[in-house]
Amino acid sequence: MPANLPPQYLEAERRYREAKSIPEKIKALESMLAIMPKHKGTDKLRGQLRSKLSKLKSESEKKGGAGRKGSLFTVKREGIAQALVLGLTNVGKSQLVLALTNANPEVADYPVTTRKPIPGMMPFENIQIQLVDVPPINFEIGEAWLSPMARNADILIIMVDLSGDPLTQAEEVLARLEDIRIKPIGVEGEVIHSGEAAIFEPRRALIVANKVDLDGAEEREGMLRERYGRSFPVFSLSAQRGIGLEDLRRGIFEALEIVRVYTKPPGKEPEFSEPVILKKGSTVEDAANSVHKDFVSKMKFARIWGSEKYQGQMVKRDYVLEDGDVIEFHI
Repeated sequence: MPANLPPQYLEAERRYREAKSIPEKIKALESMLAIMPKHKGTDKLRGQLRSKLSKLKSESEKKGGAGRKGSLFTVKREGIAQALVLGLTNVGKSQLVLALTNANPEVADYPVTTRKPIPGMMPFENIQIQLVDVPPINFEIGEAWLSPMARNADILIIMVDLSGDPLTQAEEVLARLEDIRIKPIGVEGEVIHSGEAAIFEPRRALIVANKVDLDGAEEREGMLRERYGRSFPVFSLSAQRGIGLEDLRRGIFEALEIVRVYTKPPGKEPEFSEPVILKKGSTVEDAANSVHKDFVSKMKFARIWGSEKYQGQMVKRDYVLEDGDVIEFHI
């Protein structure tokens, strides 16, 4: 038996031997892989466990049927956008989703608490953004759910734990994304982890450093920002204590690169509870087309209200809108 296997591993191994169902065996194997230390002495055992896990998952999917597989690895999009919360085991993903949304994921200090995607809605001012807590990706189960879910998401939130080595954690998550041909990009559009011969699909990404309140976290946070701060927005917080959550809410919104605009009939007040959501750089014509396709051909002109412009000024179709603008269409 490889050296340095902790008591938690031996306990998970016992649960595996005593398991009577496939889900119980899968759960135990995932725990064993998550707990097992990484060194040359465990390489062979790790490979054996991964092979067993792969066979059990294939058997489980066959018994469950194709429909069950599809529902397990997809989450219906709700709100204006979907953000996937990624990270290794026990970095605080579930705690973050619990703190920011109406979801109720299981939160515990043992590995692999999250075993299926858990969505929740995060309010930001007058909109809702969907956050999805997913299983940890520190062992070989990524191909079952990571690729379809990462491609379905608008933003990837890469979460690391400042009580450990955040650089290694981030590198492992980014490497896994590279394996499935996802290219994370920062808000400024800088691309990293490029492939020379493969086609990569870009996804907006930001990094969240959790447990900023712990001793030694400040130094490790500085190392993280030095390595990744020029490529990604980096947010430091404590999901458990609620530190830094509001900055992250705004950061997620800004990473979406959208604007909220509001329409009003002539002579009436605007409706601020239901904004029209457009990509940054959108014009008055884009807004008109979003409201009703007939507006584009019939619109004579539009008036705009906003914080940095003359109130009610007449604008052309190609006028670029800003977040919070109010539009009055004249047809």
